[in-house]
Amino acid sequence: MRGFFVSVGLVLCLVLLVGCASDAPSRFYLLNPLTGEGAVQRAAESCVSVGIGPIKLPEYVNRPQIVTHTTPNELLLSYFDLWAEPLADGIPRILAENVSRLLCTKEIVLFPWKPSRIPDYRVEMEVLHMDGTLNKTASLEAWWCISHGTNKKARVTGRSSYSESVAGQDYGALVQAYSRILAALSRDIAETLRELGKSNLPTE
Repeated sequence: MRGFFVSVGLVLCLVLLVGCASDAPSRFYLLNPLTGEGAVQRAAESCVSVGIGPIKLPEYVNRPQIVTHTTPNELLLSYFDLWAEPLADGIPRILAENVSRLLCTKEIVLFPWKPSRIPDYRVEMEVLHMDGTLNKTASLEAWWCISHGTNKKARVTGRSSYSESVAGQDYGALVQAYSRILAALSRDIAETLRELGKSNLPTE
């Protein structure tokens, strides 16, 4: 009989724990653009339009849950720490905001754009991996290509890797590290665009 009551008590405890977990509040996170940086246009220079996309993401991170690594081969999906917008939308948005602050642009358009709004340059990208571990590091590796908007002929291709420390055991620190990584990627893209058209793009 004593064993029976112990078993019932364990079951009740489990039910209470599950109930508490289901009531835990979800937290939503956004990537942040660059702050405190901006392009200054000189009188003799003109601006260009830039298109961002398409951008392809690995399917294992293209989900609402923020994904972290627990071991090199094991992933953890946080069901209470979520992206406030799909990464497939958030990453192009942040790149567009950053590039618009780093360069003098007439317009930044996101893929797909209308035929009447074909940009002077387009930036395509494939994120090869986007990995993070709480209180350790976040990293991103991407292949990217810059081409003319009209003929789509590639002018520059590159493969870049970035890493940032995650200063904390919380998901906010991880998202901040990803934002810094996207800032570094944006600077490399902006510098490449500047080199492609120095007559049209200003220097900082």
